[in-house]
Amino acid sequence: MHKRSWTLASKAFGEQADNRLIVAYEAHQDALRFLSAALGQANGIALLQGPTGSGKTTIVNEQQGWSSRDAAVALVDGAHLTPRRLVNDMLSRFGIHTASQHDEQLLQQLNRFITQQTRSRRAPVLIIDNVDRATSSALRLVNWLAALDASGKYALRIVLTGKERLSVLVRHESMRNLARRHPAACTLNPLTAQESAIYLRTRLIAAGGETSEKVFPIDVCEKLHELSSGWPGALNERAIEALERRAELQSAKPIPRIIVTRDGETMAELELTERQYVIGRTELADIILKDSYVSKMHAMLKIYANAVLLLDLNSTNGTTVNSNVVQKTILRNNDIISLGRYRLKLENAPAISKEMDERIKASDTQTLETLDDLRRARARRTVTALKHKQPAG
Repeated sequence: MHKRSWTLASKAFGEQADNRLIVAYEAHQDALRFLSAALGQANGIALLQGPTGSGKTTIVNEQQGWSSRDAAVALVDGAHLTPRRLVNDMLSRFGIHTASQHDEQLLQQLNRFITQQTRSRRAPVLIIDNVDRATSSALRLVNWLAALDASGKYALRIVLTGKERLSVLVRHESMRNLARRHPAACTLNPLTAQESAIYLRTRLIAAGGETSEKVFPIDVCEKLHELSSGWPGALNERAIEALERRAELQSAKPIPRIIVTRDGETMAELELTERQYVIGRTELADIILKDSYVSKMHAMLKIYANAVLLLDLNSTNGTTVNSNVVQKTILRNNDIISLGRYRLKLENAPAISKEMDERIKASDTQTLETLDDLRRARARRTVTALKHKQPAG
């Protein structure tokens, strides 16, 4: 994959994506409204459920920004969460400097901060993302924190995210303090096909892509939505794959080829994979044209990485390209060589560079001088030319 394409894909949908970029869609907005409403209730607890890649982390990150305007917020990753890391992360996120290394002292310090904040301001907020991946001992600590109170009020507001069965986890006997707070649950929905198209194009534009509609036309957006089922995480992955595939197709140079016709009938198609091809009437030619107008060795095609050169080999009747007689020319895409009743159309011609143009001009004399050597070499071997039907001579 080209470096620029990789960078664009990564910036739009991968590791380099700006976390501050939020593409709002209906389920996303509904979840934010749900969290804000739940944290404003007396029980102050909410569950956010959805499969991996459903956007839970993006949503709680945005909620953290809103909640931190008037309360202390600790956002903790629940993957392999232990009690000690939970306490340390909460203290760190709350901005509390700790000198002690003893678990009990750290827990007491955290308890004091939470109760003081609740009495003087609004209750702090604890957000644990992927709580269903935490250790059982960490979950017991969460259950203990859920019972903290200050002046008869819950001292800590809590948001927990996890997969669809998060409600079952909270109802477990070891989580009875959480269950007593009767947490409200919100299950995320995927993006619609229209939202997926907006999502893909918006993220691409934000990352520096200028032609989002060309990169992600409607049919491509619909296909990516179908493959991802509309979940943001899977949509990101499919978008990266699509950009990688697009870059590969753009970087792959098509092989030049010649289409040979006689009186309008296609006689053969030949991919130009060798360095040079002789066109002529003799059986020693690479492209055999059975026509009295054509010399035994009439013309030569020289194939370069960035040019296809046509040379007339001092033929009797000359060589014509697009109705113009030429001695030597660089062929462009869809140019047509006319030789008697034959037409040779070039497809997939490479673009010619200035440097290549100068090189070809310099090598022309040498090419013609070595023509006799070429004839002698070809006389020593049998050439298999076009393996198609040949017209009657």
